[in-house]
Amino acid sequence: MKIIKGLFLSVLALGVASCDDDDDNENMETMMSYEAQLGSINDSGASGTATVSVQGDMLTVNVMAQGMVPNEAHPQHIHGLMNGEDATCPPASADTDGDGIITIPEGAPFYGEVLLPLDDFPMADADGNISYEKTFMLGQDGNPTAEDLEDLDDRVIVLHGLNNNDEYVATIPVVCGELDEM
Repeated sequence: MKIIKGLFLSVLALGVASCDDDDDNENMETMMSYEAQLGSINDSGASGTATVSVQGDMLTVNVMAQGMVPNEAHPQHIHGLMNGEDATCPPASADTDGDGIITIPEGAPFYGEVLLPLDDFPMADADGNISYEKTFMLGQDGNPTAEDLEDLDDRVIVLHGLNNNDEYVATIPVVCGELDEM
């Protein structure tokens, strides 16, 4: 009888432990990951890769770029169109005034408004390289919610900052990449 009672308690304990494991798995939030190949805009010669991962209310961005203006801060943002269309990187034909530079007003119809400024804009090193990583708490500290960003597959990352006529202009877009789910 003691053996049967001990066996019953062992089986009961295993059942409870396995239920606890199932509950833990149900509470784990799915991580979504996106990647963008950053291509040159405005003949900047810059390029790079950006990754974005979202798990619950945490969004982590990594940007690796080269060919940026050395020793300058480079604003960067996640952009998106609010009309439900996919944001894209502007083609050369976006330069509607023909001055050889796609400005923010010329690029915005393609990539949309700033949805998330990637604050603490990175300073390129002496070789023009950027290495940036930051985690944002969505819905806090003025950051958008996950719903505000919607499907990141429809969004782009744009980095700015180019020398124009021997003057650094922080607003000129230099690389753009469309985010794709990994």
